[in-house]
Amino acid sequence: MKVAISSDFFTALSKLPKTQMAKTIKLVEKFKSNPKSSGLNYEKLHVTKNMYSLRVDGSYRCIVMSPKKNDLYILLWVDNHDDAYDWAKKHRCCVNTQTGSLEIIQTEHSIESIAISPKQDNPSFFSRFKDKELLKLGVNDELLEYIKAIDDEAELDSMRAYMAQEVYEALFYLLAGDSYESVYNYLYEDNTTVEDDDFTTALENNSSKRTFYVVQEDDTELINMLNAPLEKWRVFLHPTQRKLVEKEYNGPLRVLGGAGTGKTVVAMHRAKHLALQLSLFDNKKILFTTYTKNLAIDIHENLKKICDEETLSKIEVKNLDQWVYEFLTKHGYKNEIVYSRKTDKLWESALTTKPANLEVEDSFFKEEWERVVQSNSVNTLDDYIKVSRAGRGTRLSRTQRKLIWEVFEEYKLLLSNKNYKEPSDAMRDARVLLKQSSDDSLYSHVVLDEAQDFNAEAFRLIRDMVPESKNDIFIAGDAHQRIYGHKVVLAQCGIKIIGRSKKLKLNYRTTDEIRKWAVGLLRGEQIDDMDDGVDSDSDYKSLYHGPEPIVKSFDSYEEEIGYIDKYIKSLKQEDENSRICIVARTQKIIDAYSEYFTDKNISTVKISRNTKDNISNNGIRLATMHRVKGLDFDHVIIASMNAGIVPLEVSERSNEKQIEDERLLREKSIVFVAATRAKKSLLVTYYGSKSRVLQWIY
Repeated sequence: MKVAISSDFFTALSKLPKTQMAKTIKLVEKFKSNPKSSGLNYEKLHVTKNMYSLRVDGSYRCIVMSPKKNDLYILLWVDNHDDAYDWAKKHRCCVNTQTGSLEIIQTEHSIESIAISPKQDNPSFFSRFKDKELLKLGVNDELLEYIKAIDDEAELDSMRAYMAQEVYEALFYLLAGDSYESVYNYLYEDNTTVEDDDFTTALENNSSKRTFYVVQEDDTELINMLNAPLEKWRVFLHPTQRKLVEKEYNGPLRVLGGAGTGKTVVAMHRAKHLALQLSLFDNKKILFTTYTKNLAIDIHENLKKICDEETLSKIEVKNLDQWVYEFLTKHGYKNEIVYSRKTDKLWESALTTKPANLEVEDSFFKEEWERVVQSNSVNTLDDYIKVSRAGRGTRLSRTQRKLIWEVFEEYKLLLSNKNYKEPSDAMRDARVLLKQSSDDSLYSHVVLDEAQDFNAEAFRLIRDMVPESKNDIFIAGDAHQRIYGHKVVLAQCGIKIIGRSKKLKLNYRTTDEIRKWAVGLLRGEQIDDMDDGVDSDSDYKSLYHGPEPIVKSFDSYEEEIGYIDKYIKSLKQEDENSRICIVARTQKIIDAYSEYFTDKNISTVKISRNTKDNISNNGIRLATMHRVKGLDFDHVIIASMNAGIVPLEVSERSNEKQIEDERLLREKSIVFVAATRAKKSLLVTYYGSKSRVLQWIY
């Protein structure tokens, strides 16, 4: 016998009253052990083929499907008696013979009610495809003439209720401009045709695994899922995600994907998959690293939810700066690793040696140091004279480079006198130590999340951490969300991904309305793919719909914060457990909001760099735009989107247009990140003059 549970069942379970939820969990535990147990109260449902109800208590029922030809039982839904029976009446669980997957189809919609009709004069978009091509994508033959009449995304969305999710996705990608072959390979490459009554084979299909979970004999994972039914990311993966998790790759793999597409989820499952293949006797581990400390803490907590203790012990989770510090300290490193707040004064001193005949702005030197010297590991004047400065706006002669190097030499001397090392220098020192000692090759694999924020030296270090082999490096990132660092070309850092680059396209977090608003922030910008190519968002799509984002202007800060107060109260009246976060560009603004709500005895939680967000605390979250990276909330309020705050005014502006354009792009990306943390609604407010980042809206 085989027992499976649908994703919809967990959704329905999460909405039950606590008493009925506990009873249902107890029933499921009994059911999974023996679905034919005499103690289970089955009742045949005549409204839908192969469906039965299971009694939870006097008022609640589970809906179960058991096809006659298969020794198989699938839990589909749970609800109060009438609603459960109504759900069964309006749905059927069946095999899509073309894609080989198991699907839950709504039957309440009548084909006769479809408003789309074939166009006689101008052929529609899907009329260019042959019937057999659309059928191969899983389109029901009864829907063929209606599908072939569709000409745009709005018409496709109006037909969504009539088709399985994977079919809708396939048609959307075709509309977005992908070729038929690429769409088929992306979604159905490993699928095979299945007979319409072979439910057991269909259940093993990767497309089915996005919707159905097959229960194992000793299933602690199921028990965890039943007690946290909304955390479906633990077991339900899109087939494209599952392929990235389980497939063997002959070297580094890069995974791109817009906000909310599940890159971090895939990275965590990938780390688990690789860890399960490691023997404790190998004396090797997997390093899971990311850019910020609070993201690393969050990832470690989530890995605990999908890994047992033995598997988790094989995965080391650290943000890269922390790893470098600990590694160097272990080797007796005496230098202090310092950041800009400590080096700014050194730059002031170094610039006093600037030659009088050198006509470049003071701001040029630090930019040149970061973008040319540090990113290319330049150590000597000869190296600097030879290095390419592609992408820098100011052209320099050989003589000018020599004069500039004098300032750099002074800065290096000041660093040395203080026993300081910049992070890039510390990473280079770590690379030297790794190459000197083979004992420090502790990792069989490295999994890297939020890769877009790492600099070139970080990627060189990661390349040196693990020997070149199968599945050695897994890289997940999205340059649309780059809020630290600069553009990097992986190939130039020794990481070759040719033929091993994949993309996730479906946003599971935000509504499509929020996605479109956020994507609009970056309209007209050319976004790189982290390897000397361009990344497109034309096929980036959200599955859910909701209200349009709201942008509100006010005359004063007092009016703005008063409106936000009332807005939050209205959200809490609708759902007191909804998670709300106020996001702003600076900590000073966050502190002001914290003081306002504290004075009103309203509970707030500041999201910090070093701690995990405790979701059991129902207070209003307050965070800077940088701090919300990697998190999500039901409702997001981006406050004080004023001119002078976003983009943040800086004391030193560059005379180079490219530098200023990059700075503006980074500010747009920061707002993009903040907006895409919202799952249900987005409010954006400003007082006085609005940020130029918002100008595209008007």
